[in-house]
Amino acid sequence: MMNTYDWWVAKLRAIRHSKPPEPPMRVRLHEAGHAVVGYRFGYTQQGIMLREDDTGETSQQHATGMDDDMSVRLQTETIISMAGFAVTLEYPEYRTDALRIGGDVQMELVNAAIIHRIDPAMGSTDEIMDSLWVRARLAAGNNRPLIRAVADRLDRYGFYTGEEIQRILDESVKELDH
Repeated sequence: MMNTYDWWVAKLRAIRHSKPPEPPMRVRLHEAGHAVVGYRFGYTQQGIMLREDDTGETSQQHATGMDDDMSVRLQTETIISMAGFAVTLEYPEYRTDALRIGGDVQMELVNAAIIHRIDPAMGSTDEIMDSLWVRARLAAGNNRPLIRAVADRLDRYGFYTGEEIQRILDESVKELDH
């Protein structure tokens, strides 16, 4: 049974939001960008969270083995991470400041430094970051219709399971192929 406080909170929310608002398209595109680029690289979707504070999080995983090339894996994961911001830049009407959308680039910088240590011939950390950013922008641009189709289906706040995201991706690919 619901206590009085929870009942009043639920009632007030129902009055304010008889139909829950959709997350802003900017956030939906950003998270769809991570999901689609990860999907294209063969990563398994674990879920997407769209929060009411207009932030989101995409979780995905790639099966790794003992013979995996660490440099390639880090490059791929950095491109996927950069893809959200790269997608946002594809839609000028949704641009906001880079810190809010781009998030924290510490992980990407660490990955680039590790890639440089593994394979110095790839260039400096800065050169690696520049190269991966170009690849993230290309992935965002080349997958724009699919990213938009997925973003259109992320129409509620909350958590989308990996199965839901996989279904959304599969259905969106099928629709775009017709």
